[in-house]
Amino acid sequence: FIDNTVADVERGDIPPSRIDDAVRRILRVKLRAGLFEQGPSASRYAGQDAAIKADDLARRAVRESLVLLKNQRRLLPLKHVRRLLVVGAAADSLPTQVGGWSVTWQGDQTTNADFPGAVTILAALRAAQAADEIVYSPDGSQFASGRFDAVVAVLGETPYAEFKGDVAAPAPLAHSARYPQDRDVLRTVAGHGVPVATVLLTGRPDYVTDLINLSDAFVVAWLPGSQGGGVTDVLLRDAAGKVGHDFRGRLPFAWPADPCRTDFVRPGASGRVLFPLGHGLTYSKPARVGRLVEAPAVDRCQ
Repeated sequence: FIDNTVADVERGDIPPSRIDDAVRRILRVKLRAGLFEQGPSASRYAGQDAAIKADDLARRAVRESLVLLKNQRRLLPLKHVRRLLVVGAAADSLPTQVGGWSVTWQGDQTTNADFPGAVTILAALRAAQAADEIVYSPDGSQFASGRFDAVVAVLGETPYAEFKGDVAAPAPLAHSARYPQDRDVLRTVAGHGVPVATVLLTGRPDYVTDLINLSDAFVVAWLPGSQGGGVTDVLLRDAAGKVGHDFRGRLPFAWPADPCRTDFVRPGASGRVLFPLGHGLTYSKPARVGRLVEAPAVDRCQ
């Protein structure tokens, strides 16, 4: 990590002032915590598991970081329905929710059992009683037109950390190219008159225009960690049928319009942008997102 950071500074990707600022903030926190006067083992909270549990705060962080990219006909927040279909393997996967650097380095050798007390998005939907009946079909095979009132699709990248998650040229930065099963499950449920709300779990901006076009609503949930309830807090109406929490998240990077142009995220770059830096819709200020222009599917970028 240190070697990579030094290389970024030498290339000019990270100015030295950013490093200085980060170090100052770390030292300030340590000073306020009194860590220069006594070690962490002297704290009255040392060895107490409860002292590091902050589920409510974690849940709040999730719901305030979600970014809404599309919401046709104000599908979200979802009303209580009779039958809800949940699709996508990521809906019931804590390893996908938390990503890499979680229990193991890559985070790819864990199961739900490794995260006691954590809540998947599927479990959160059930706990919130989003429907009279919730059917979970990871591949969408249980879908039938007229059988369900709405579909929630949860798609996501498998866990990765550092260079093992790199999408190296000439491979396209397209989610469907790496995870065709996610595209296939959306194709199974979309276009049949049943509204589809898609939640994407990802650690980075990704080319997903085809997936957005297959969805009536599209939410970027990043890696929400242990508290899937933070997603459903915003996705669903409250018990009174009203908006309980509005979207507050904004894109920290521009979103790509082309799977072969990844340089647009660098300062001063001019790659084609689908959604600009800082973009994010809200319930209070809705905006229509029509059918987006999809770039040709390619296996290899020029």
